[in-house]
Amino acid sequence: MTLTADDKGRLTCSQLFPAGTRFDAQKDDAGRIILTKLVKQTSDAKLVKPILRDGLLVLPGEVDEDAVVREVKEEREKSNAHLLG
Repeated sequence: MTLTADDKGRLTCSQLFPAGTRFDAQKDDAGRIILTKLVKQTSDAKLVKPILRDGLLVLPGEVDEDAVVREVKEEREKSNAHLLG
């Protein structure tokens, strides 16, 4: 299939690019353009009920900073792996 860009640099093909679909576009060293369909990732949020202490809302218990950093890094790696293929 050959696609031709219009005067504004747009490609259209309803079979390949459904309306409203988002893509990540990368150009490699050989000049090829690689499109990766982006999908919305959903994860279950953990429900934490804040408590009132000295007029401030705070989270109960201790926050494990190492665990938070680990989880953020894992999420970033998953996202990057998904985008890069």
